Amino acid sequence: MTAIRARAEELLRAPVGVRDLALTFEETTASSAEVHVGGPSFFPLILRDVAAATSSVHVNQFGFKRGAIGDAFADALLAKAADGVAVRVVVDGQGSRPDGGSRELYRRLIAGGVDVRVVRATRVRASTQPRAAGGSSIWNLDRLARIDHRKLFAVDGRIGWVGGGGIEDHFNDGRFHDLFVRLTGPVVSQLQLVFLASFRWLGGALQARELDALVPDHEAVADPIPATVLHNAPGPLRPITDAIAQLLDGARETLDVINPYVADRAMVGRIEAAARRGVAVRLFVPGKPNNLMCAFAQRHHHAALLDAGVRILDHPAMLHAKAFVRDREEVLAGTCNLDAWSLSRSFELDVRVRSAAVAAQFDERFSAPAEAVSTPGTAPAGRGARLIGTAAAALSPLL
Repeated sequence: MTAIRARAEELLRAPVGVRDLALTFEETTASSAEVHVGGPSFFPLILRDVAAATSSVHVNQFGFKRGAIGDAFADALLAKAADGVAVRVVVDGQGSRPDGGSRELYRRLIAGGVDVRVVRATRVRASTQPRAAGGSSIWNLDRLARIDHRKLFAVDGRIGWVGGGGIEDHFNDGRFHDLFVRLTGPVVSQLQLVFLASFRWLGGALQARELDALVPDHEAVADPIPATVLHNAPGPLRPITDAIAQLLDGARETLDVINPYVADRAMVGRIEAAARRGVAVRLFVPGKPNNLMCAFAQRHHHAALLDAGVRILDHPAMLHAKAFVRDREEVLAGTCNLDAWSLSRSFELDVRVRSAAVAAQFDERFSAPAEAVSTPGTAPAGRGARLIGTAAAALSPLL
């Protein structure tokens, strides 16, 4: 914890550059780790934690848009800001549209005292705030092509949420199927540091006196759970990508892969290799994908995966969760897809938990119900489908 606090103090003292975002962490512990599946499950619990906040609410979201669930979160954040709680939000400009379709939502947040910062990956000159905040445009070169795909909530420095769902209605009404992991204990300070680095990089200000609450001492528990935050940031250091490769290569008995965009050839090869060495592999993918190019690229590999013994399961909804479970003892979950953008370019955030109990909880709450409603995946049939798949797979480094 001393190292986390010291790094947080450094972030407050000096300007933060893109290199400061390459954060890596040693394994620490969680006091609790709970898997929550589906928006009707996790959204009310996140809102409950926000409502109970006493010092800070920090949100990093790729997709935070107007709608029933977006307005519910806006109301909750505004209520906390009105109570004097520090509410800070980092969003992606493309994913959240703060100057487009969600302009009114962000006007409300800013007018109510919420500090909103925006990662803009497509504009050479841009403000790090929504237009409603009146921020001036600056050179944006260190943010170009750096999509912020992260989804996290940190409340009072003591509760953290990591998952794949945006604050958007289709994650709450069953169209998109996703999950979040709720964490307490020392690992939350790692999440907090990721947020603080990004917030400061975008020009946000904090007071040194806030750090006692943002990075608190955590009470010891009888059975701490080994846990680590993994953060992919711009540059050659990609801890999540490395961890996924190690997890796939290290599976000995069982392996569950849950991902909507399985397009990276090397990762697909690792999944196939695991099955060929005798690992019981389940691959959960969307039966109704929203990205056809990634779906064609993925299905190009189905014949080899099925031949190797992988059980491919097509979920009837747009399966959007990103998770891995190895040998019923390790869970990796968060925002990282198995495509080139997530693995190599975007900001991504995952948490790794080493716990047979959490792995069993994951199977009970996600894998078993998902398998019950899924249908067996198949290889492309017909020359046309195979040709399209071959072309999409060739383009996978761009997807």
